Amino acid sequence: MVLGNGDRFTGEIKGMSRGQLDFKTDDAGRLSIEWIKIARLTSTHSFEVELATGKKYYGTLQSPQEYDLQVGPEKTDGCPMVEVITVTPMDEFFWAKVKAYLDLGFTLAKSNSSTTLSGDGEIAYRGQHFGGAFDFNTYWQRDKNSTAVGQLSMNLTGTYYFPKLRLQLQLGYDHNDELDLIYRVDLGAGVAYPVVRNKWNELWLSTGLVAAQEKYTTGEPNVNIAAYVGEDWEAFIYDSPKLSAGISTQIIPVLSELWRTRGNFTAKVKYEVFYNFFVGCNFSFTFDTKPPDPAASKTDYLLSITIGWSYRQ
Repeated sequence: MVLGNGDRFTGEIKGMSRGQLDFKTDDAGRLSIEWIKIARLTSTHSFEVELATGKKYYGTLQSPQEYDLQVGPEKTDGCPMVEVITVTPMDEFFWAKVKAYLDLGFTLAKSNSSTTLSGDGEIAYRGQHFGGAFDFNTYWQRDKNSTAVGQLSMNLTGTYYFPKLRLQLQLGYDHNDELDLIYRVDLGAGVAYPVVRNKWNELWLSTGLVAAQEKYTTGEPNVNIAAYVGEDWEAFIYDSPKLSAGISTQIIPVLSELWRTRGNFTAKVKYEVFYNFFVGCNFSFTFDTKPPDPAASKTDYLLSITIGWSYRQ
């Protein structure tokens, strides 16, 4: 690897995403290098190289010219490195294709002897054609009166990668004491399309259908069919300060129940204190315009300050 200033490094390419190359050296250890600062890149290992247009090429890497990348044997005429969005190792072992993060928040208040815990995290695998991810978000509070309230959301997602679109299957579970929701189990399928993808931000739009069974504190379990539309936006700043931010929104009109719409909104900001460790601020808002239990609250929100760790994010 050669940087634009002429510095040379020898090591192992662990991948590139979000505008950063993950590079392992024998002498300097693990490095995260901004992609726009790399002039030449060479490797005899096999990689998947994805461009901003959605096209993907597989093979070894060569840079006969500065800021140009050849992917042999599929893309021997080369392409500008600025057009490359991700570089994924294809001949590495399982853990080289995994990314993960974990954020935790904790509050202890003397006034009412309350203890509050919050957390969210994700572990994701990226193969050549298929991928999978598990993510969760949770909140739990207990006070001196032994009153406990909590919220838990978990999702298991499988993804098939087309040249531009992604086909997604999702299994989800939700529990929320504030909304009087004992449980909701849903199974859905849909597609996601990238509107913007570059070295600084990504914007994905998604849509699909979901079937859910839910149980509130009153009434019998019910089954409903819903559609969903959503957006996921992430932005990355790798100079000082090193920040990442994201906004995710999902609107779920329930097709089998007139005038009922569910949804959620999440916003996150993270600042890297030192390598792979972050402090952050998370805000989430959940609503249901017509819950089956008329006495249930229609909204719930959570604001938390967290510390976190990431692996290959």
